[in-house]
Amino acid sequence: MRISSGLTVSVLGAMLVVLALRRVSLGEPDPAKDWPKPALHAGRSDAQLTSAILDHAKQLYDTRHFSGVVLVARAGKPVASQAYGLADVAANTPNTLDTAFNIGSINKVFTRLAIAQLAAAGKLALDDTLHTRLPDLRLPGADQITLRQLLDHRSGLGDIFGPKYEAAPPSRLRELADFVPLFADQPLGFAPGSSERYSNAGFVVLGLVIERVSGEKYRDYVVRHIFTPAKMASSGFWAVDEHVAHRATGYTLHGPDRELTARIPNTATLPGRPSSAGGAFATAGDLLRFYNALLADQLLDARWTSWMINDSFDNPGRKPEIGVAGGAPGINAAIELSGDWMVIALANYDPPAAGAVARGAMELLRGRRDDRGGDGGGVRRRPPSAPGKTELTGEVVVATAMSGHQLTVEARVNGRGPFRFAIDSGAAGMLHLGSKLATTLGLPQIGEAMTGDPSGKRAARRPVVHVDTVELGGAKFTGVDAVVGDHLGDDAISGVIGLALFAGLTATLDYPGQKLRLGRQPLAAGGPHVVAFTGERGVPVIDIEVAGVAMKIDVDTGSPAVLSLPPALSGKLTFAAPPRVVGEGRTTANEFELRAAELRGDLRVAGFAQANPTVDLVELFPVGNLGARFLRDYVVTFDLVNHRLALTQPARP
Repeated sequence: MRISSGLTVSVLGAMLVVLALRRVSLGEPDPAKDWPKPALHAGRSDAQLTSAILDHAKQLYDTRHFSGVVLVARAGKPVASQAYGLADVAANTPNTLDTAFNIGSINKVFTRLAIAQLAAAGKLALDDTLHTRLPDLRLPGADQITLRQLLDHRSGLGDIFGPKYEAAPPSRLRELADFVPLFADQPLGFAPGSSERYSNAGFVVLGLVIERVSGEKYRDYVVRHIFTPAKMASSGFWAVDEHVAHRATGYTLHGPDRELTARIPNTATLPGRPSSAGGAFATAGDLLRFYNALLADQLLDARWTSWMINDSFDNPGRKPEIGVAGGAPGINAAIELSGDWMVIALANYDPPAAGAVARGAMELLRGRRDDRGGDGGGVRRRPPSAPGKTELTGEVVVATAMSGHQLTVEARVNGRGPFRFAIDSGAAGMLHLGSKLATTLGLPQIGEAMTGDPSGKRAARRPVVHVDTVELGGAKFTGVDAVVGDHLGDDAISGVIGLALFAGLTATLDYPGQKLRLGRQPLAAGGPHVVAFTGERGVPVIDIEVAGVAMKIDVDTGSPAVLSLPPALSGKLTFAAPPRVVGEGRTTANEFELRAAELRGDLRVAGFAQANPTVDLVELFPVGNLGARFLRDYVVTFDLVNHRLALTQPARP
């Protein structure tokens, strides 16, 4: 994660919730290490497989990770299903197979289908501009943005979530027009068609197009032209205060300013009524009926069904691989289709509750862990945590340079370059590329990922591409998956290298000596300046002491701060003066006010101390981070095999 005080913040952090229709999705959060995993055995019968899927869902329920429904179908017919947990805790109402769950962004599939139906009927064209269809809607770039760009998240429009959404308040957002003021005055994130960024605002606008062209409210159109022909009698776009006997309440561990120890209802975070960007309610049975109707060409003709599923008119009848998911606090839904098998998991808990069930089910059906993904078709389910192969002889030493607060290095990609990359321990994954470099290299896209900052708000969908080789001096990494995005913070930087690229190695960032060293020599445990780290989110987390208060903090070489803290962690600290506003920050998804204050006390890290440091305070993020203004005085070594970190302070001349 990279933060610039008062300037630009660029975060290429942990991957979040997923939405994809045409490709199996990448990037849904991996369950914590202590979540149960399915027991994989070869040679199981269909009955044994479905029993094992339900057993795995029960394990997740028993360990309080899952509440919801799982449905397994083969050749379009249900073969196993089960409900777990409570739909309403206060009323002690259990989830049942008839319970309708909030499916989050999955209802963007209905929006895409509605546009396809209107296009197939000749009522609009995918390359119509927004101005053509909504001439009275005042949005930047309306005369350039096409409906196709809106569908593909390439319009440049941003999001509906953020301070304006929370201040609305959400409960007052009941019609699509109510959402427009949340983004209408915001500049485009990029020129239409020039890049890609996940856009809820874009799908709100598509809903307005559907309303204008059809003459019906978006929700009425979907019920009449999608739900009714697909026989989805138990699904709807119900208002948040509408009494619906079979609707599940969502429960979340994400509080307004901190993580919670007990789940609370998510009702206050929901809009007054679902929109064309997300939030419809559906049962598992209705979603199976929907996909059966869609794949049988009952909602579109075969050519347009092919476009819906494969983004192409050239493959009618092709059997698709589908992975779709939606999630938010207290909301998670996941659908997997592979061959004849379909798994639908719906949860009223935070992600990845349903995703863990669906992924575990597909692992059982395929007979192997889905870490490297796919079923032999070459599409990976999520980015691997290490290169396919790492080659180096002895210790490799590579010269580095500073770009602002960032340590940068030159690397060759697929034999071309060199290109300059920032090394960012706060960026999850192995490699992040600017879209210009990805285009220049002609890299094949293998999937999509949702990326965002640690707040978990307003994640952005990014392409994932495959890189054959990355070379750093005498080190060569083969088989690397990279996320593509444009918020790199410096035009001279072509991308970002995450620590996962160095998996299996010991990587040393020598700030004073301006060198990167790569080798296989482990760090010895127990040294005075050696500490253990964890990294479930792909970012090293260590224990430090701040004015006598023990804390767990991200080690984030991409942040310019000495130490950045959320209010929840700073509440027990004393400062020399009240925190003052020192600027504004921006991530790939959010903007926020940046405050700073001088700490009264010492910052102690790995046996070193800094007296009375200036601490940045960021309300948006639930985690703190140790940044480059602290680390730049040290040689920082990451033993990525044994999960140890060491600081060395060079002798001063």
